[in-house]
Amino acid sequence: MIRPLASASLVALVLTAALARADELPDLPGSPRPDFTRCATSELRESYGPFEIPGAIRAGLPCGHTPVGPPPNPGIGTSWDWYIWRLNGFPEADLKSCTIRGMGDHCYVVVEDSQWNVNIDQAQVDTIVDHMENQSIGDFPAQGIWDLNTAYFGDPPNLLDDDERVYVLYYDFDVNADGYFWGFDQECDDVAQFHSNECDVVYMNCSDFDPAGSYLLAVLAHEFEHLIHFNYDPNEAAWVDEGMAELAMWLYGDPDDISQFNTAPDRSLTTFQGAWSDYIKSYLFSLYFFERYGGQAAVRALVAEPANSILGFDNTLDAFLYSEDFVEVFSDWVVANWLDDPTIGDGRFGYVGETLPPFQAFFNAVSYPVGPSNTTVNHWAADYARFPNDAPIVASFDGVDNTTFAVRAILKDTVNPTEIVDMSLDALQAGTLALPELGDTHDEAVLVYAGTNSGGGTGYQYGATIGAVDAQVGTAAANALSLTAIGSGSARPSIVYSVPSHASGQPVRLDVYDVSGRLVRRVLDGEASAGRFAFVWSEAAEPAASGVYFVSLTVGAETLRTRVVIVR
Repeated sequence: MIRPLASASLVALVLTAALARADELPDLPGSPRPDFTRCATSELRESYGPFEIPGAIRAGLPCGHTPVGPPPNPGIGTSWDWYIWRLNGFPEADLKSCTIRGMGDHCYVVVEDSQWNVNIDQAQVDTIVDHMENQSIGDFPAQGIWDLNTAYFGDPPNLLDDDERVYVLYYDFDVNADGYFWGFDQECDDVAQFHSNECDVVYMNCSDFDPAGSYLLAVLAHEFEHLIHFNYDPNEAAWVDEGMAELAMWLYGDPDDISQFNTAPDRSLTTFQGAWSDYIKSYLFSLYFFERYGGQAAVRALVAEPANSILGFDNTLDAFLYSEDFVEVFSDWVVANWLDDPTIGDGRFGYVGETLPPFQAFFNAVSYPVGPSNTTVNHWAADYARFPNDAPIVASFDGVDNTTFAVRAILKDTVNPTEIVDMSLDALQAGTLALPELGDTHDEAVLVYAGTNSGGGTGYQYGATIGAVDAQVGTAAANALSLTAIGSGSARPSIVYSVPSHASGQPVRLDVYDVSGRLVRRVLDGEASAGRFAFVWSEAAEPAASGVYFVSLTVGAETLRTRVVIVR
């Protein structure tokens, strides 16, 4: 029945274990849905794929020389034998009679005969057809799953059966899953690694939940996205494909509940292993991208983009003329997950179409100094650390040198507006950030430590000390003189500079000028010490007024200048 693959027993164990994970999460009391969408598509592709069809095989479609597949011009009441998959172990297919029980302009609803009027009846089939064709329960009630998915993701394939309709086949699954797309159906039966039903079909489980309930209708939208995505980019990374399928559930109006990922956010966005957190992080990034970067047109372009994973997002951002790249989008996204407040700035730190539960910090400071302490953060993941205090602090970070990180401080207060301030990291992934706002306008800083690379190490040190003005915050100076304004455009930007060891003892002067060239303040005039330093000049003596200023650092014969803006 199935042409065996190498190491069949091993991959069978992998799939069985992956699908069995759903058993670990019981249904919520009184809920008509499980804790999460139980989609078997990614596990099937990971264990038995990829589903990508060689061009030579595609050229031979449609299939007309095998005894399987839909008969010509099928209609309601038409029956024929389908391959029904048993997935609890290495996939095995049984030929079972199935009958078309419902039909719309774009779909056939097919039911395996033993399930008819047992787990699914005519009223349920009629509801499925209606929601596939005509209506949904979210923000687009006059559009059905077909209209929403094809408008936002593209068209399904149509090489096999030369029929514009897609098939939705309901049967009793033998694994804890609610739906899947089986890519081998897109090949002819006599050339595939596995048997093929030779049509554009997704499979739905009719035995665990109401087939016509809002949850399984949302899962139908999810699985239909997989079929569409296959048509454009059959080897897309699982996290992207699953994220778009989760977005299809949101478009339909019944997205998955956000849980688990918010309590353990250090999970790589670009790695998909079938855990519930993987679905949620992929969903949230897809929704964030949709809301922030081009909406419907950008999502459709992303699905059609042949490049995969991060490169696919970068190419789509470039095509829509956004200045941000994936690293910058990701760095904003991890802050948005903590804040979920689209009223801050230009809206990039929150969601419009979703309300997130609180995200959990891995560290909460109760006394100072903190650290330096060692920990790790996964590639394309984030850690959150809370630093409440009634006095200024200087936060420090030092990551492993063979990768890249992004570090930001979220300044929170019950009265004053939230501020987001970047920490500048040098080439060795080390930096400091003076936070004079604590104890003044804000009472807590949340440091976001994000891994922004696919390779290298994951380790870093973090810490914080009391005192933000004229504070030496590092003993290992960089190899060159540096000067940076951090938090420009805020009420209290800080100036960070580094003096290399060979310049120690030379004369140092730090001056601030206004736009007319008038000296506003001489901050420092003395002998240089090697190290990294941070200070806030705008609060010394008397507060500086809003405006544009220029900071000049001279050490020996070398001078650096930087621009800083104060907004009050």
